[in-house]
Amino acid sequence: MSEQQLQRIQFVTTYYDWLQGLRFVPFGLVQLLFAAWLALPKPEGADAKGYFAVALLANMGGMLVATGLYALLGAYYRQRFGEVRRSAATHQRMQRAIGLSAVFGLFAGLLTALLRASTSASGLPLTEFLLLSAGSIVGYWYWSGRVAGHYLGVAALFALLAGLHAVDASPVYALLRTLPFTTDSHGAAVTLAGTWGVAVIIMGVMDHRLLARTLGHEPEPETAEVPE
Repeated sequence: MSEQQLQRIQFVTTYYDWLQGLRFVPFGLVQLLFAAWLALPKPEGADAKGYFAVALLANMGGMLVATGLYALLGAYYRQRFGEVRRSAATHQRMQRAIGLSAVFGLFAGLLTALLRASTSASGLPLTEFLLLSAGSIVGYWYWSGRVAGHYLGVAALFALLAGLHAVDASPVYALLRTLPFTTDSHGAAVTLAGTWGVAVIIMGVMDHRLLARTLGHEPEPETAEVPE
């Protein structure tokens, strides 16, 4: 067995819970639906605050559904691949990472709301926010052992969109101007929410593929201790 294969096995067993990628796909879909709503013009005569509050409640409802699917798909992974018991050190490390992810997610949600509330997309630091997103994904790739190369591909997507937006050639804005039922007045929020939705789906599918290729289809007969 090559050193690369050993690194991949260690990575998969260490981050087994997070690599159950199909569990995260529903969250990405909810984010995409939220981005689609952001692209729609506000109905004439609708109260702006009430309209936005209803959308946020609908988004929260979608997240609750996604959470339910997350639990159901967990049973699928346990049945197909078995369970991996984390060591105490790995558990603490994962808890810190979850806390940082929660803070980042809260910041991203508030940022999207602020972008949506803005009356103009000009002057907003969307390029910087996209580059920050790319940097965070690269940081996670490095922190987790530099094994899952698809994280770099997703980071490159954010960086590419940042570069295109910087030169006023954003494909998201171009699409919003083309479709007869959308508006680009909140294109920054659409770009940020939609790109993260696509990123979560891509990383979820690719994480699942990595997990399936590494562990195979049959669960181990005994619970294995995660290597440090």
